Amino acid sequence: MEEREIAVALTPTEVISRFGKLFSRGLLTIVDERNKIVEIVEECSARGPVEWDLVNRLRAGGAVYAGWTEGSTLFLRAHIGRYEVKFGPADAERGGQALEEVEIKENEVYTTWVGIAGAGLGIAACLPQASGVIRAEYPSKDDLEKVGGAFVNRVRIVTPKYRKLIVGIDNTDTKEKGATWSSFLKSGIELSSRKGVKLIIHRIFQCFPGIEWKTTNNVASCLVFAIPSNIETKTVLRELEDIMRNYCYSDGACMVAYEGIEVPDELKNFGKRVKGEVVTQAEALDLAEKFHLEVMPITGDKGIVGALAAVSLYDIGTEYAAFKDDPAILKVKI
Repeated sequence: MEEREIAVALTPTEVISRFGKLFSRGLLTIVDERNKIVEIVEECSARGPVEWDLVNRLRAGGAVYAGWTEGSTLFLRAHIGRYEVKFGPADAERGGQALEEVEIKENEVYTTWVGIAGAGLGIAACLPQASGVIRAEYPSKDDLEKVGGAFVNRVRIVTPKYRKLIVGIDNTDTKEKGATWSSFLKSGIELSSRKGVKLIIHRIFQCFPGIEWKTTNNVASCLVFAIPSNIETKTVLRELEDIMRNYCYSDGACMVAYEGIEVPDELKNFGKRVKGEVVTQAEALDLAEKFHLEVMPITGDKGIVGALAAVSLYDIGTEYAAFKDDPAILKVKI
C-alpha cells in the first residue's frame, strides 16, 4: 500500500473531545478480497444524514457502486482501489461527499473520504468518532481545523477487517411447536453475545405456500454475520449449529452457509423459483456443491431448499418476505 502523508491522527475519543459528541454510532467494513469489493455499514442516530450521504456518494461515483438505507443505517458497496470522483457543491452531476479510495492492509481497512460544507463536517468530525473506528488520519491540519462552511475536508478512516457470513435455515418446527424465524434470531443473538462476531441482519424468507409438507406459514430465515479476521468461519458455524440444536423440533432441520458479499445470479434465480414453485432437494444439493456452500443437516436435510433460498436472496429488501407476485408489495411505500 502506498504511504500517504498524515498531518494528524486521532482516535474516536480524541475526535469527540475536539468536536463534541455527534451522530455516527457505528462503522463496520466487510471485505471480499476474492471479488475485490467491500461493504460499509454506517449506523447513524437519525435517518436524514444517511439518506443524503447515500444519494450524494452514488452521484459522486468514486469507489461506491451501490447502496441503500434501512432506517438510520446506511449500506454501501464499493470497489477496492482508488477511483476518480465527481465531487463539489452538490448539483445534478456532482455529489457533496464521496468515497475516493478503499485499501486493505493485513487486518485493517483504510477508506478515504472527501466532503464539502456540511458534508465535510460529516466525514471530518462525525464519522471518525463512530464505534468501530480505530483512528482517523487527516492529510493536513486544515482538514481538521477548517470544517463546514465552504471548506473541503479529507480524512482516511481505519477500521478492522471483517468478512460476511450468510446463513439460512429451514424446517426447524412442527405443527405443534416452534417457529423457525424466532428460533434462528434467538440463536444469532446468543452467538453474537459469546463471540467477537456481529449480527447485522435477520430476515424471514417467504417460500411457496403450495408445499404439501409445510407446517403453517412455510417460511425460512437467514442471519448475516460480520466475522473478524482472527476467527475461523468453521468455528462460528459449529457453534451456531450447536445452539440451534436446542431449538429444532422437526427431523429435517438444515442450515446452509455462504461466505461473501454478492451472491451469484444462479443462486438468486434458485431463490426466486422457491418463492413460486416446488423445487427438489437434489437441485439444492447440486447448487450448494457447485458454489461451495456449506450444508449442515442439524436433524436432517429436508430444509435445504428453504435454507439455500434464504441465503440466495438475502439482500433483495422487502420482497424477501413476500410471495411471488404478492399484491401486498404494490402497497409498500418506498
